Amino acid sequence: MTEQAEHTLINTFTPRPGMADRLLELQLQEIESLGDTASATGWLGNTIYRATDGVALVIVTRFRSEEAKAQWQASPDFAAHLDRIAPLVESVNSMPVRLAGAFQGTEPGAGDDTPLRLAVILGSTREGRFGDKPADWIAGKARQAGFDVTVIDLRDVPLPFLGDPAATDAQTRAATDFAASLSAFDAFLFTVAEYNHAPTAVLKNALDHGDWSRRPAGLVGYGGVGGARAVEHVRGIAVELEMPTMQAAVHITMSDYLPVSKGETQLSDLLHLEGSADRMLAQLDWWARALRTARRAG
Repeated sequence: MTEQAEHTLINTFTPRPGMADRLLELQLQEIESLGDTASATGWLGNTIYRATDGVALVIVTRFRSEEAKAQWQASPDFAAHLDRIAPLVESVNSMPVRLAGAFQGTEPGAGDDTPLRLAVILGSTREGRFGDKPADWIAGKARQAGFDVTVIDLRDVPLPFLGDPAATDAQTRAATDFAASLSAFDAFLFTVAEYNHAPTAVLKNALDHGDWSRRPAGLVGYGGVGGARAVEHVRGIAVELEMPTMQAAVHITMSDYLPVSKGETQLSDLLHLEGSADRMLAQLDWWARALRTARRAG
């Protein structure tokens, strides 16, 4: 799929006299209440700034594309939002902008130090699953390595099978929201359970629902031979999705799986797994930064 440039707006609000604090409070409430609805159309987030004079409010709004911005602004929810804030606003100036350049430092190798946004995705929803343990472990290690980590449990995302005509409205909304949320991340990390020499159906279905292109992925496999056959299966799928997977992966074999599942030891106690995870996260950091820079350059 073709990568679309993000569409960014700088909105400067001048509140009515005495309404600055109330406008800020209301805008925060609106973001919280409308966030899920706006995300479904391609809204990526707001950053709010308060002028040092305590009056003007500057909101930087990001959309997945200009078309996504237009879709949100044409919605009834956005119209109702404008009606709610209108009594507090004297004037607003909205200016679309695009990244023209960024200072990257003067020393060799200096670059963007903004934390990379990483989604750790639990690839199994089965009863009694083991996946929570590697997900919690690798998420903690990623945070220590400097990633901004969000854990996504596919149990919480009721995705229909792709193209299923029997999908409910709730499933359709969940699929739309899930697909839209992926653009907020710079990299992904999947727990890969192996069943019958393959990854789970829910993980394959989740991969089918999203646009993962030009964002790298790390893989933590477990099961027979450390989930190696399922991991290799996911690598083949990722190629078609234009999603680079890291050369290093974590493979939790049955000799490690059993004592960890019984609570006799922890993944963090197993030095060979710690080493594999460190190598994978280092590779993921490099690829995520390189691809983020390339995406921003268009």
